Amino acid sequence: MATQPKPETVVQQMSTHLSKFKEMAHRTRGRLERLAEMSFEIEDELKQKEYADRVSELFTISTQFEEKLDSLINDYEIERNRIANEAA
Repeated sequence: MATQPKPETVVQQMSTHLSKFKEMAHRTRGRLERLAEMSFEIEDELKQKEYADRVSELFTISTQFEEKLDSLINDYEIERNRIANEAA
């Protein structure tokens, strides 16, 4: 049977994961901003509604991804803090 890692090790690894998740979230927000700009340009400036609709669909999917990622970050951070507090 495998031994459980020390709580300090788990907290450290979870902190590393949180940092990576937060970097992903930051990049996701940038992508969302760019999709919004592109949707506006395609629909309002170029009058290409069909393509603007497709960009809007991507925007919706990306927004859902961002929301799920933010939820994961929040829950993972709570769990990391719980483990850290128990180890203290």
